[in-house]
Amino acid sequence: MRRLAMLMAMLFGGGLLQIGGSQPVNADQNDPRLSGLFETLVSASSPQQAQQIETSIWRIWTVHPNNNANAKMQNGVQLMQGGDLPKAEQIFTALLDDHPNFAEAWNKRATVRFFRGNDAGSRQDILQVIQLEPRHFGALSGLGMIEIRRGNFLNALNAYQAAFRVNPNLPNIGTIISQLSTKLKGKSL
Repeated sequence: MRRLAMLMAMLFGGGLLQIGGSQPVNADQNDPRLSGLFETLVSASSPQQAQQIETSIWRIWTVHPNNNANAKMQNGVQLMQGGDLPKAEQIFTALLDDHPNFAEAWNKRATVRFFRGNDAGSRQDILQVIQLEPRHFGALSGLGMIEIRRGNFLNALNAYQAAFRVNPNLPNIGTIISQLSTKLKGKSL
């Protein structure tokens, strides 16, 4: 189960919830600190700096100004990391019922649905994430994975390229884009 949690964190990013810290919280994807973090992320001078910036972004995305929402998020993440995907999906659905504009709740439910094999549900949730937070590199790369699984390599390439524009430091993203480009070369686009 720990391996599943690590895989989710790698694929959809930021799977670990860390509430608290020294920085004040405004509101998930609406936090004014995000713009500066994204600008710095694109031009990060080292993988370590990029990782620190990513961690800051995930912290902001994951924390909601409502304490009840934070408790549900934390509970859902713990269930997800523990491998109880059906219960985690229920928790994230309840969280979204109360806070439909919480982009990271949509992303977490998309992750759970992806690992449960519900690509259509995951894709719908990812589209909600992107509508609320177009810079969500985790959701964009998740969309790429779904499109690959569906055999739609052009849409996968587009999703990965969008993720790359936001975060060129994602693991293996250059290789994935190159492989998809090669696969599509010679095909009618």
